[in-house]
Amino acid sequence: MYRNQAKQKGNLLIMSIVVMVVIGYLSLNLLKVETSNSDTVSKEVLGTQAWFLAHSGAEWGLVQLFPLGLSGADDSICDGVERNPNMALANSGCSHNPSVTCDMTEITYHGETIQYFQIKSRAICGSGINEVMRIQEVWAKEIHQ
Repeated sequence: MYRNQAKQKGNLLIMSIVVMVVIGYLSLNLLKVETSNSDTVSKEVLGTQAWFLAHSGAEWGLVQLFPLGLSGADDSICDGVERNPNMALANSGCSHNPSVTCDMTEITYHGETIQYFQIKSRAICGSGINEVMRIQEVWAKEIHQ
């Protein structure tokens, strides 16, 4: 088809190099996407663990506030002091116990004083660039009978 075969020498070599460069570029971009997906999944797992740990801290605060066997609230933990309940953290990805605080607000309504309690629980899981923090807040009201 071509009249001068000498001018066509080396064409295959150039095409091979171009194809290798394009495939290398696509491979590097695919590797970046895979690494990004791995980081996302890791942060999602740590976020879920932190969420459940914060939830456990909030439940611990509610149990301290409304202990079994008492008819009312024990507001001694609602002094604004941060408490760290001892949770089983082995193999959880979380290295610190949750921090739980409780604040109390009293409101007088039609001559009756109503106590509202705000429990905040904060949990941190992971470390460095993969550190994830979750905060849960629970409100409770003491009912007088």
